[in-house]
Amino acid sequence: MFSNQLEFSFMFYHKPETEITLHHHNCYELVYYITGSGATTIGNVEYAYEKNTFSLIRPQTGHSEIHHEATELLCIGFKLNNSASIHLENGVYPDRSSLLMQLVNKLKHELLSQRLYYQLKVQLLLNEFLVEIERMRSARSFLELFEYTENYINENFNQDIDLPSLAKITGYSYDHFRHIFKDKTGESPLSYIINKRIEHAKKLMLSTDLTMSAISQDCGFSNSSQFSSTFRKLTGLTPSDFKRSHFIQ
Repeated sequence: MFSNQLEFSFMFYHKPETEITLHHHNCYELVYYITGSGATTIGNVEYAYEKNTFSLIRPQTGHSEIHHEATELLCIGFKLNNSASIHLENGVYPDRSSLLMQLVNKLKHELLSQRLYYQLKVQLLLNEFLVEIERMRSARSFLELFEYTENYINENFNQDIDLPSLAKITGYSYDHFRHIFKDKTGESPLSYIINKRIEHAKKLMLSTDLTMSAISQDCGFSNSSQFSSTFRKLTGLTPSDFKRSHFIQ
C-alpha cells in the first residue's frame, strides 16, 4: 500500500470568485476538481484548473486557490510510508482515465454517507487512485522514451542503428519493443528504417545529379547491389527505371 495515514478528507463547494489564502500542510494533499474552473498557486507556480483535473501538493508546500466558477472538489490529505516507491510531484494534472473518475465517485459516496469504516474505505480507494496515477506516469514516460527512439531513427536512418540497444532505452526487450513499434507505426523498426532510406533515395534521384553509388552510400546501404535489389523489391522498379520514368514526359 502506498499511503499509510489519512490526515483529512472532505468534499467542499466553493462559490464563484472565492479565494483560499496561502497555507501549507505537513502531509501530501490531493485535490480533485469535480466541477468549476479557476487557478491554484503551488509553490511559486500558478496553474489553471478545470473540471476533471486534480492537483498534487507535496508536504510543506505553500499553496492558494481562486475559483472563477463555482467549484465542487474532493480534498484528501495523506502521508506516505517510507518504503513507498511512488514519487508525487507538485502540479495540476488532467484526468484522462475513466478509472480515476470512477474512484472519485466512490470516494465522494463514502465521504458523504460516512458509513461504518468509511475512513478505511477512503484510504483503500486513495491507494487505488495513487496506483492509477503511477501507471499513468509510467505510460507517459514510456511514450516519451518511444518518441525519442522514433526521432533517433528518423535522424539516423542512414547509419547503422543497433536496434536491440535502442530498445533497451524503453525498458523492454527488443521483441516487445518491435511489437509496440509496429502497433504504433504500422511497420517493424527494420522495415521503417528501410522505407525511410528508399524515400530518401527517391528524393535524391529526383533533386540531384548524384550517381547511384553515391545515393546508395548516402542512404546507408552497404553497396549499390543491395540498394538496387531493395529498391526494386519495394517499388517494382530499378533505381534507374524509377529516375527515367519521372523525367520522360
